[in-house]
Amino acid sequence: MANRHSKGYRRFYFLLAIVLGLLLLISYTGSREDFTPLEDAVRTLFAPVQKVFAKAGTKIQYFFDTVAQFQQVKAENESLKKEITLLESQLLYLQELQKENHRYRELLEFKYNSGFELLPAEVIARDPSQWFGTITINQGYLDGVQQEMAVITSQGLVGMISSVSPHSSQVILLTDPRLAVSAIVQRSREAGVVGIVESYPKSPAYLRLTNLPLEANILPGDQVVSSGMGGIFPKGLYIGKVKEVGEDQFGLVLSAVIEPKVNFNRLEEVLIVLGGSGNQETVVESEIEGAGEDTGSPGETG
Repeated sequence: MANRHSKGYRRFYFLLAIVLGLLLLISYTGSREDFTPLEDAVRTLFAPVQKVFAKAGTKIQYFFDTVAQFQQVKAENESLKKEITLLESQLLYLQELQKENHRYRELLEFKYNSGFELLPAEVIARDPSQWFGTITINQGYLDGVQQEMAVITSQGLVGMISSVSPHSSQVILLTDPRLAVSAIVQRSREAGVVGIVESYPKSPAYLRLTNLPLEANILPGDQVVSSGMGGIFPKGLYIGKVKEVGEDQFGLVLSAVIEPKVNFNRLEEVLIVLGGSGNQETVVESEIEGAGEDTGSPGETG
C-alpha cells in the first residue's frame, strides 16, 4: 500500500517536472521568430495549458492589486473620518466661544450703562435637586461679595446672595419659594400699589405677582420692576412681563402670572450689585424692549 502511494507521488512529480520544463522551454523560445518542428509542436500542444496559467496569473495579480487598493482606500477613509471629527469639534468650540463672547459683550455694555457698581461672576455649580433654587458663583467675600447683595444679568433680576465663602458664593434665585421681591407695574406706577413677586408653584418657568388690590391698574403685557422697598433690591430692576391677571381664590386681591426675561434654566454669567444707586431708566427701559422672549421663575422682599 505504501509502495503504491510512493509510486503515485513519483509519477506526479515527474509529470510536474515535465510540464514546468516545457513551460520554461516555451518561455525561452517566446522571443524567437523561427522554431524547430519539435518546438512548434510542443508550443501547439501546450498552448491551452499556457492560456490557463496566464489567465490564472492575471486573476491572481488583479486580486492582490484590488486588496492593496482596498487597504489604501480604507486607510484614507479612516484618516478623513478623523479629520472630519477634529474639524467638527473645532467648529463647536469656535461657536461656543462666539456665544460666550456675545454674552460677555452684553454684560460689559450693561455694566457701563447701569450706573451700578457691578462685579461679574460665573456660575460654577448647580444642585440638580434644586435646579431652580440656588446656584454657586466664583466670587466670594475676598472679592467684596456680601450676603443679601442683589444678583442680576443684563436681562433682569436673578436673585440674592444667600451665603458667602472666600472664593465663592451661593445665590438664591427668584424661582426659589423662599425668596420674594416687592414690585410695581412699570406702566402705571400707582402710589402705594406694591405687590410681591414670588415663585409660581404651577411652573418654575414663571413667577407670580400677588397682593395687588382689586382696583390695581395692571394688564397683560405690562412690565414689572422691583419697587426698591426692603432695602435689598435696588428700585427699577426688570423682573418680567405680565402674562395673565386674575383674582385670588377668595376674590380679595389680584394676582398675575409673570414671564421673566431671565432664563433661569441657562444661567452661565451674572453680575453682583456691589453698590451704586443705578441708572434706573437704563436698567429698566433697556430690558423692556425685548422683554417677552425668555422664560424663567421666582423671588424675596426687596
